[in-house]
Amino acid sequence: MRKRLALLVAVGAAATLSVAGQATNTNPTQRNPGAVLGGPKYKKDKTPTSRYLHGTVTDDTNQPVAGALVTLFNSKTNDKLTFITKRDGRYHFEDLSFNVDYNVQARYKNETSTQRKISQYDSRPDVVRMLELQSPEEAKSTK
Repeated sequence: MRKRLALLVAVGAAATLSVAGQATNTNPTQRNPGAVLGGPKYKKDKTPTSRYLHGTVTDDTNQPVAGALVTLFNSKTNDKLTFITKRDGRYHFEDLSFNVDYNVQARYKNETSTQRKISQYDSRPDVVRMLELQSPEEAKSTK
């Protein structure tokens, strides 16, 4: 009986050490499966209730544009939301409805991008739209 008890204690201690070793893993090269780049983190078993739109505004040489004004148009209410791009040309809009069509467009000085649509039929919660600025002459020639 004492041998069984000693064996159970030894197995329990080994299991505790094993769990403790996993909790204090300090290997910097090991990948963290919970880390996600980009937009908000959604749990796989939960259905998201809103969308996240993000992207980058670039010029005709594909360089990011800081200080560009990105406007999001709501097709149902005709409301407009604006975002001024950061140093790296990035913008984002959160809490967008799945039941509304949106249009997004960027402006910087006298340049504009083409309007990009976000459709209510696109069910992705994380939407990316890259916006390239064009001069007024370039915009006329592409129409």
